[in-house]
Amino acid sequence: MEYGASQKSFICPQCEEEKNETQFFMSPDNEFPLVSICNECSDEYLIEKTLCTCSVCKRKLPSEYFQHYRSRFKKNKLRLRVNTNCKDCSVKESGYLAKIKRDNPAPEYGEHCPQCNKVVYEKVEDIPEGVDGTNGPWQCDHDHSTKEFRRYLCKRCNTGTGLIGDSQQAWEKAVTYKKYKS
Repeated sequence: MEYGASQKSFICPQCEEEKNETQFFMSPDNEFPLVSICNECSDEYLIEKTLCTCSVCKRKLPSEYFQHYRSRFKKNKLRLRVNTNCKDCSVKESGYLAKIKRDNPAPEYGEHCPQCNKVVYEKVEDIPEGVDGTNGPWQCDHDHSTKEFRRYLCKRCNTGTGLIGDSQQAWEKAVTYKKYKS
């Protein structure tokens, strides 16, 4: 197969076809595929055949209806799911999230997270030695039910907040547990 001068080709061991580099998950320097099989075969053979429940619409759907990382794998060597939203709900959420972000631009790096009060830097390498900072990107904290913007948080705070959930009762339980264990 002929490709442009700057494109490389590789043979996928699964389908045994020669394909250009754009059809593989490549290393950052574009020298070699990080996953030996092509993206098409990865989608076909490395996604677990199971039913998953969407955390938004609550439908029970085949695993391929959910996004999966290209280069992160579970212990069983199958690809890890990105999140628990099905593709339909992810598309809907990304639409309203884009509007929220347009209407409410993220703070500059170097500002404090309103929840933990740590300075937020773009990358972990940017955090000066001896500074108790955290790295970005800034996360848009919003109510998933009402679609209401709350504020931007650092990634750690938004993840932790998201895992606890939006109910007052869940937060009270978390505080009670923390007081009990402290």
